[in-house]
Amino acid sequence: MLLINYLHTWWGWKWRCGNLFGDNRLWRDRVKFIQNLTTEVVQAGKVSREQRGIAGRVERLIGWSAPQMGWFKLNTDGASRGNPGLAAAGGVLRNEEGEWCGGFALNIGRCSAPLAELWGVYYGLYIAWEKRVTRLELEVDSEMVAGFLKQGIGETHPLSFLVRLCHGFISKDWIVRISHVYREANRLADGLANYAFTLPLGFHALSTVPMVVDSIIREDVAGFSYPRLVAL
Repeated sequence: MLLINYLHTWWGWKWRCGNLFGDNRLWRDRVKFIQNLTTEVVQAGKVSREQRGIAGRVERLIGWSAPQMGWFKLNTDGASRGNPGLAAAGGVLRNEEGEWCGGFALNIGRCSAPLAELWGVYYGLYIAWEKRVTRLELEVDSEMVAGFLKQGIGETHPLSFLVRLCHGFISKDWIVRISHVYREANRLADGLANYAFTLPLGFHALSTVPMVVDSIIREDVAGFSYPRLVAL
């Protein structure tokens, strides 16, 4: 839009100068000329944006992958219907075969989305530690939360108390690897978080797979993946 405005102004000034200094070449339809010029600029900009988008992104198949031998994988997620709004979280612990080793659904009440995400991490770590897991891969689909867990957070940040609680678990005598994943690789945790909205307020430990997410865990074990455009 700025470029179009500039060109309109430039040509208007050029024609005015031509009138003043005698450079009066014949322009059959100046309005039509400006309209055509505008169309060309808009089209060129569209093509440029499309080319940049295609060049900077590639389609990849994304899905959940089992942890390494001897490791467990914890996937957690949080959701807030409004920010803040009604919120819930969920998580699942699985072994190298993709088998359900424990899970939870947490109906929080009302809070922000990042807070719900962090409550999911906290209770997921709690379950893994209680089950005496010694090697854990933790996956979350929030880049912000992954950054807090890896790099820490300022003491004055409103989420600092919960990040510190999570760090309290992470710093225990075990190995915890933290990764950000796309939502397609975190579908089971997302399903559990949505399932939590249907449950009473509070924490609900899940020793078996709830029926509402049974199909998701089957697809994960089968190696289902989903296309997604990702940055190069």
